Amino acid sequence: MFTPFSAPPTPRERPLACEVARIDILHISKIDQIEHAFSARLFIQLILRGGQHDAALLEGFNEPAPEFSLRPSATWLLHQFHFPNALKLEFAERKVTKMGADDLHMILRVDGTFLQHFQLHDFPYDSQTLQVHLSSHCANEGVAPVRFKWSPFTVKLQRPTHFALKDVWELDKPVRLDLETLSPSPGRTYPVLKACVEVTRKPTYHLVNVVFPMACFVLMGCCQFAHETTNVEGRLEYMGAIVLTSTAYKMSVSGSIPMIAYVTLLDKYVLACIMICILLVFEAAFVRDAYADSVALVAAIGLFVALQAAFCYQAYYAVPHRAEKRRRGSPMAGPRPARRQSAVSPRRVAPAGIRAEALQRLGGFVSLRGRGLVDVESGDSDPPGE
Repeated sequence: MFTPFSAPPTPRERPLACEVARIDILHISKIDQIEHAFSARLFIQLILRGGQHDAALLEGFNEPAPEFSLRPSATWLLHQFHFPNALKLEFAERKVTKMGADDLHMILRVDGTFLQHFQLHDFPYDSQTLQVHLSSHCANEGVAPVRFKWSPFTVKLQRPTHFALKDVWELDKPVRLDLETLSPSPGRTYPVLKACVEVTRKPTYHLVNVVFPMACFVLMGCCQFAHETTNVEGRLEYMGAIVLTSTAYKMSVSGSIPMIAYVTLLDKYVLACIMICILLVFEAAFVRDAYADSVALVAAIGLFVALQAAFCYQAYYAVPHRAEKRRRGSPMAGPRPARRQSAVSPRRVAPAGIRAEALQRLGGFVSLRGRGLVDVESGDSDPPGE
């Protein structure tokens, strides 16, 4: 006797497109340059176009523990999203909603601490790009790949509305988006969407508490020339006190300076001030001629003026120029310009039939790589590196 049965579901022929509709960085509460991390709250909204007409996407709608299938539901896909650079993460909201008559919207609201490598060569005039990485556990070579896309004309990006660190940092540019591919192991890649916001440090604290005192120590060291050249003991005692004071002050403010393995702009300035004071110590010990002493005074003042000019040049011209050059070289919000379909590099995704056959044969969640080619839809952004 014949018993009818339904055919098993097959994987989708193309990666499921998740269109970015909105990314709001609601607030940034902490930027820790010592731990290389920052804390933020985000709201992310992704669209599955025409999702309400796909019965597979509607299965297990908003179930707390959705099950996997060859054509996974929107709820299961939502639970596969994660943040690779998150140190601590808490989901305040995670749901799928129906919008209009066609689309499904996946909503994420998270609070987390995110790792970020800070470039502090220009400290305290540095600019930092804070990045939040959103990825999926579904590999591009797997049975249920997804990809991110967006349009610069429809996506909504919002800077932090509550910026608790506005007395220390300044928000420069609006939020921008970038695409990347994560490859944790050979032959296994995952899509990554990066939301970036740039902040610039306000240097007033370090100017008042580090730069100005060190400049005063150098000027005070020049006062040794008020002593006669024959008063060697008086000069050495005076300059020794200046050097020890400047060194002790540097150690006292070291807690507010990042502990890193390279020299920052502020470190160079402080070390240059200490070196000038040390040179004045040698001048007091070995110079006896009055004319040579006058030349040394002029040279010390010249070094001091040159140091201030070099510091101002780096702080107010060279550093902003480099920061602007980096901004121009960074990708803007929006996918790359569309190319003709014939010119698009094919993306390696196993065909649906081969993937379904492999799953039925092995009885597990496996992925096949390089068994066939499927062209990316015309007009969509290509994954980086193709």
